[in-house]
Amino acid sequence: MTRTRAHRPLRPLLTGLLAAALGSAALAGGGQTPPTGAPTTAPFGCRAGYVRPDFAALNAQLNRARTLWAAQHPASYTYDVDQIAAPVLFPGTRVTVQAGRVTGTALAPGQEGTVNPTLAGRTVDARFTDMAATLNAQAKAPCPLVEQSFDPQLGYPTRFASGLGDAGIADGFGEWRITNFTRTN
Repeated sequence: MTRTRAHRPLRPLLTGLLAAALGSAALAGGGQTPPTGAPTTAPFGCRAGYVRPDFAALNAQLNRARTLWAAQHPASYTYDVDQIAAPVLFPGTRVTVQAGRVTGTALAPGQEGTVNPTLAGRTVDARFTDMAATLNAQAKAPCPLVEQSFDPQLGYPTRFASGLGDAGIADGFGEWRITNFTRTN
């Protein structure tokens, strides 16, 4: 049984990790955008006070961070990742990347449970790819929610969250956070 940490809210949103694990640019919770790529109407409408994200600004921020990362990123590093795919909180995972490839995933110090290497085992470059795919998919969603942040020195993503802000959804939100990033080369 996986221990859930009480100090982490389950309300935050999810990333393209779920999309990568499912093999598509799925929305949080595994839903897909309409085949035509056209926006749809949320069955319950957007929740009160909903504000649509500025996808041009999000994509520009992602591209700036990706450029910063590409200019100086190490080929070998470790980082810890915490992931939520509401209502599931996965145990914190330490990811090891050597020569640009994930070479290991293990529980982060102090964590209990089982590592999901499919969700956790991503290079920073793969996380950027997942983020871009999720932004593309979410831009076509009826009530998308997306938040992201990046390390100001190296550009790697420190947080990415996505989901839907419609009035009828009960779960399907999620997020991942990267901490303890360490160069190893």
